[in-house]
Amino acid sequence: MMRDKLNLYTHEGQFHADEVFATAMFSILAEEINVVRGSDTDIPQEAGWIVYDIGGGELDHHTPENKETNGTHPGTNIPYAACGLVWRKYGPEILEALDCEEQYIDRVMTRVERTLILGIDAKDNEFNPVMESLAGIPNLSAPVKEEILQAARNSLTITDIIKDFNPTWNSDMDPYDCFMDAVSFARDILLNRIYSVMSSLDARDFVQRAIDYSAGHLLIMDRFAPWEGVLYSQKNNPKANDIWYAVYPSARGGWNLQCARVSSEDRGVFRHPLPAGWLGLRGEEFQNVTGLPTVQFCHVSGFLCGADTQQDIMELAYLACSGE
Repeated sequence: MMRDKLNLYTHEGQFHADEVFATAMFSILAEEINVVRGSDTDIPQEAGWIVYDIGGGELDHHTPENKETNGTHPGTNIPYAACGLVWRKYGPEILEALDCEEQYIDRVMTRVERTLILGIDAKDNEFNPVMESLAGIPNLSAPVKEEILQAARNSLTITDIIKDFNPTWNSDMDPYDCFMDAVSFARDILLNRIYSVMSSLDARDFVQRAIDYSAGHLLIMDRFAPWEGVLYSQKNNPKANDIWYAVYPSARGGWNLQCARVSSEDRGVFRHPLPAGWLGLRGEEFQNVTGLPTVQFCHVSGFLCGADTQQDIMELAYLACSGE
């Protein structure tokens, strides 16, 4: 249930992704949030305040006692920061407020943690998962390790992006306004991640039904849904393993015929490649080769074809299956 108002207290000074995302989480729970940023000597003592990333309470992670009590994210050595602590405590309530189906809550909690929150908490705690993994690889030379670490450092993380919301040293921007701008940005990211995960779980059920009804090497859907992850995860399902192509409406109009890969890792290796003579053809040239009046293109890599009508995309699928 959405709350009317939350009074929130976190630390002043430079802000970081962990308390920014924690604040964004609280903003989903309430119609209004009153955020105060201050020092550890001014922490509100009255009831009704939520204090996080400061003060040594259950939502802080800075003292040795906190670190020991909080532990690490499940299955990892990554310590909790404020983002993870707030998600662990309030995540189910947040998902309920977003109308997440009860059967999905545990899976959404876990997937959002793994794909978004782990990275934020790791960076805030100066924990480098890449370095930890490299330490477990024997006989890896120091130069190679450094090359791998440098490649990882070249990636701009969400923590870096949030950090850039802080006022620069030569700016007269108000730090509180900058913080709230960062919270608004983080809220959109968080909501998009949650909705994406919930949608993928809905898609799994939808695609599974399509797999169950598949025949003739074709996975046919009357609307697009993310199907590849569902398909490739079913290594022991004969129906799934027998699918060569997916047929579905294109977001750009018309219909698509897409090749299924041998596995999720083999991006250019298809279970049944499209005819080599189709690759890169477009418009009239493709229509002349196939004899189908509304086919529009075949991607040069051979992973996708398009047609204006469902009838022609199905005819194209039958041609591809027969190898003609």
